[in-house]
Amino acid sequence: MHVTKPAAVLVALFLSMVVASVPLAQAGAQTAQGQAAPHQSVPAAGPPAAPAPVAGAPAAGAPAAAPPAAAAPEAAKPVVVPPDPMITAAREKLEAARATLDALDATLALEGLRPNDLDDVRQRLDPARRDLATVSDQISPRVADTESRLSGLGAKPAEGATEDPAVTADRERLQKISSDLGGVLKQNRALLLRADQISDRISSRRRALFTGQLFERSDSILDPDLWGNALSSVSSEWRAVKYFVNDWSSFAQRRQGSLALLGIVLGGFGIGAAVVLGGRLLRRRLRTPPPGSGESFTRLRSAREALKVLVLNACVAPAATMAALAFLGGFDVVPPRAADLLHGLVVAVFIKAIGNAVARALLAPDEPWRRLPPLSDAAAALAFRYFSFAVWTLAIAAFLNALHKVLFAPVGLTVLTSALLALFIAGFIARFLVGVARSEDGGIETEGEASPAEQAASGSRPQWLRLVIWMSVILLIGALVGGYVSFAAFVAARMIVAAAVLGGLYLLYALIDSFFGEGLSAETPRARHMSKTLGLQPTSLELIGVVLSGLLKLLLFVVAAFLIAGSWGTSTADVMDTVERASFGVRIGTATITLWSVFYAVLLLLVSLVAARAFQRWVSTALLPRSGLEPSLQSSIATIVSYVGTIIAIMIAMSEVGLNLENIALVAGALSVGIGFGLQAIVSNFVSGLILLAERPIRVGDTINVKGEEGYVRRISVRSTEIETFERATVIVPNSDLITGMVKNWTHSNTTGRIIVAVNVSYDCDAEEVRDILVGCACDHPQVLQTPPPRVFLTKFADAGMAFELRCVVANVDYGLTVKSDLHFQVLARFRKAGIGMAIQPWASLSRAPADMVPPPPAPPDPLQ
Repeated sequence: MHVTKPAAVLVALFLSMVVASVPLAQAGAQTAQGQAAPHQSVPAAGPPAAPAPVAGAPAAGAPAAAPPAAAAPEAAKPVVVPPDPMITAAREKLEAARATLDALDATLALEGLRPNDLDDVRQRLDPARRDLATVSDQISPRVADTESRLSGLGAKPAEGATEDPAVTADRERLQKISSDLGGVLKQNRALLLRADQISDRISSRRRALFTGQLFERSDSILDPDLWGNALSSVSSEWRAVKYFVNDWSSFAQRRQGSLALLGIVLGGFGIGAAVVLGGRLLRRRLRTPPPGSGESFTRLRSAREALKVLVLNACVAPAATMAALAFLGGFDVVPPRAADLLHGLVVAVFIKAIGNAVARALLAPDEPWRRLPPLSDAAAALAFRYFSFAVWTLAIAAFLNALHKVLFAPVGLTVLTSALLALFIAGFIARFLVGVARSEDGGIETEGEASPAEQAASGSRPQWLRLVIWMSVILLIGALVGGYVSFAAFVAARMIVAAAVLGGLYLLYALIDSFFGEGLSAETPRARHMSKTLGLQPTSLELIGVVLSGLLKLLLFVVAAFLIAGSWGTSTADVMDTVERASFGVRIGTATITLWSVFYAVLLLLVSLVAARAFQRWVSTALLPRSGLEPSLQSSIATIVSYVGTIIAIMIAMSEVGLNLENIALVAGALSVGIGFGLQAIVSNFVSGLILLAERPIRVGDTINVKGEEGYVRRISVRSTEIETFERATVIVPNSDLITGMVKNWTHSNTTGRIIVAVNVSYDCDAEEVRDILVGCACDHPQVLQTPPPRVFLTKFADAGMAFELRCVVANVDYGLTVKSDLHFQVLARFRKAGIGMAIQPWASLSRAPADMVPPPPAPPDPLQ
């Protein structure tokens, strides 16, 4: 069938309208249901058969659905938590740090990185690590606070239980924040770990690069090619020097005129000369005159003079050089290549000045009266001479290496310079050792005989040190012969640097020891004056001086180690990275322990202990004496206060470090097994001490008898109790013996005590008269109590006579022996006055004894025998 073009267009338009009506009807039905309002269905225009109605929508032509009686309750909507500014900022920092770490990883993946490139990488790494540490410090307290608030709200109620919508919303908001903070903290820890790994890679690359350069093999010093290549390179080096001077002159003349340049150069030399002249005048003015003939300075004065010489000699030449170069740099006449050469000159001047200054200050070759080490004059002169030669060699080599670098000198010339450096230094060291041995054997003629002090000093030096130095010399020679010129030059140069650093350390140690030892000794007038000024005892001031000297020595040792380690291939950035890692913290479980937190915790512990001790002293000396309590109870309370204060101080310090007490409780539970086996006695004594302080069966001042030892209780401590016997001896008794054993306490409830005076009288005495005399003696004594009254008992009839006992109670049992002695004297005096005889043996009263009971007298000795 033929269809025209307009008809086809009309049919396509009609079909499109039919298809579009279906989604419109669905949208209208859903809108009507959502709004709960009746709407009439719109019949689709078009073909006779309408499309099927959408499920849930009213059919076409059907009446509208009636509105519901009540609207269904609206479903609870999730809480919309606005973004937290801190979390947003932390995420931005983490993204920036991640980008930096990615870039650093890519850089370290490259080959051929030099030490300067590694330093640049570390300089880019350090800010990222600090940012990550800052994020950790900011997020961690927020996480703990959020968790605490969530625990305060409690767990989510069970299914079907009701809860305040505000509480539910707050819980959901805190859970969302806690989740976000936890994610940020985990990412931060991962990035910190990645930063540490990058730092380790930098250190590994630096060590590998250093080792490769150090053990790179070249021509042996015995190889003629080394000398031939170096000599052939001298001419090219000389031409390079001429070109360099011409370039520098042209550069300077383009900026200044000839006369101006001459004036600038002369001005620079004049400034340097003025500084040198001023330094010499200052040294001459500050020079201390020598003491009398044969005398020497004290250790403290020698150390002060050595420090003065060190500072003056080490500062003059560098100051003059830097002042002259600063003057030249102010006129812009120094090109960049010349600046590198002048930098090498400054380094060389510093090496020479500091090395010679340390040697002159320590060895004092011309001033033996202030010499610190125990060396003879000949040994000191030799050491100073050859060490100065070695320092000059190192300084010249440093300048020549800078010159070779500026002029792009051939490798052979640089190798020869390093080889000559190691060779000369090895020769100087060997010559010094030989000279010292000859001087000790008398091979070198000196003026006069050596003093006894010099002989003692010569014999007190350790011989093993010479063997170590000789081995170092052999190592240098062997490395030069083997072709390891770089290694030999490195070891030789670092030996000189290490010697200078150790010499300065020895000088400072001597100054510290002499100042805190001699200057703050308790017997010196200065120490007594300072102790009165500070309000301290001289011994306490001396103790403080010892502690301060130890801390200063430790600090100087760390600095010296950094200087020596920095010259042995370890970058200062690597050392600082180690310090920063310690300061950032070491994570142990859930606790992060940092260097500063440990330092602050120790400081807080000391302050807390001092405060606890002061509070305990105030309680024991000011509060308790006015409370009316017994002295023993006051001692127990003061001891308990001291224990509680110490425990609180330890808990405060532990919380500052970041240790959780719950974890410590778990560790203590794990250690309880070991305590049960190995520390059972100590724990038993500790618990017994607490029982003694709480129950107080034994108090300070009581008179007790335990295990045959009788005396006064002087102190009850954690582990033991101190008893002072009547012989003034101190007996240490473990507390467990006082709790588990039998103890006789004479003064537990009161100080009264009973004494017994036993007497034996003959049968012909009046028993009632004896009783009256004994009672009278007891009643007349002031220490004997009348309630209960003294009693006399006839205990038995013995062979020698009748046995009586006087029993009475004294007011203070401490005076029991004194009262008993007084009663013995009174009883004896009154018995003699009353004519009452005391019978101990059957023949005690020979005047009234039967004849058969009296023993015969001894036979006289025979004079013939």
